[in-house]
Amino acid sequence: MSDDFRTRLVAHAALAVDRAARAQSEAATNQYLVLPFFQLLGYDPLDPDEVVPEAHASFSDKFKNRVDFAICQEKTPVIAVESKKVGALVEANRGELKGYFNALASVKLGILTDGLVFQLYTDTGAENMMDNEPFVVIDLTEVARDQVETNALDALMRLRKGTFDPANVGADARRKMHVAAYADALQRVLAAPDERFVRVMMDVANIEGRRTSRMVEEHAPLVREASDAMLDRKILERVGFADRSNLVRIPEPPPSAVPPEASPEPSPAGEMGVVTTEAEMQVFDYVRTRLPFLIERDEDLYQKLTGIRCVDHKTVFCVFYRQERKGKLFNFTEGTRGSRYRFEFVAPEGAGWVNTDNLSDIDGPLLAAFTARAQELG
Repeated sequence: MSDDFRTRLVAHAALAVDRAARAQSEAATNQYLVLPFFQLLGYDPLDPDEVVPEAHASFSDKFKNRVDFAICQEKTPVIAVESKKVGALVEANRGELKGYFNALASVKLGILTDGLVFQLYTDTGAENMMDNEPFVVIDLTEVARDQVETNALDALMRLRKGTFDPANVGADARRKMHVAAYADALQRVLAAPDERFVRVMMDVANIEGRRTSRMVEEHAPLVREASDAMLDRKILERVGFADRSNLVRIPEPPPSAVPPEASPEPSPAGEMGVVTTEAEMQVFDYVRTRLPFLIERDEDLYQKLTGIRCVDHKTVFCVFYRQERKGKLFNFTEGTRGSRYRFEFVAPEGAGWVNTDNLSDIDGPLLAAFTARAQELG
């Protein structure tokens, strides 16, 4: 079910992005973008007991509150929606939504949207008092590129008709906020492990030795390298390049991370009598192990990594995608003076000639060339 909903969500996002330029008013935004979004979630905009436009709620006759839509369960408002013209969302827009949210105890979710960006609010701080910050933001522009965050997809799955539970939305939002906070904290800690964290990791890993300040200082960069290796391993597992048992534990190119189709030996198309050097194989290994980490959230490109090949000629070492001529990524020759590596990337995507002693300097042109060749050759 989640895969089916995800597919429909991406299709809706693509259509919404296409229509957005023609939504020149708030009314048009509602008609072309917001109401179809309700339908995606299973709600019927034509049912007056389910989707109520221009919904009113008041603390008193003096203070009246209104939102553009209220979504109801059994004729009781549970979701409040405030919409603005595409591209016109500002922080001040939360006021109307907050007034309505706070006025009705039955409302447990607030949505502020311009038809493309959907900000989801609840009352994690105090009951029946809408938070100042959303717990999830869904940007259909990103979704249209098939970049759907897991927490966003999960939130929308729970928002659908027949699934939405007003009683649990606050607890679910708190869980998401806490997970996000922990993720941010882990990112900061792993990027620069402090002494306390290093000591904990040493204990968990059963590192022998007395925890002197010098020992802790020596292990801090090791903990950082271990975190990088762990992330690399997770990415490789995700794309199916290696089994957990075969992955190394240090940030070096793992031999088992090579796609089975990409032989570590030069292509049979190489010329007779040519000897592939250690530097050439080092370059090829770098390409195969580095590209998976340069590609971000593009499953299609991940699958195409298995098409990377190499061929060794007398004068150059060529790395290509599927076809040597049409799919060429770069020619490599060993540097002679001033630099160890010399690359000639395909223009215009690549950077022309790159002379360097550090292979990481080719990351940009390598990704650009591979992306372009993969799009051209499929």
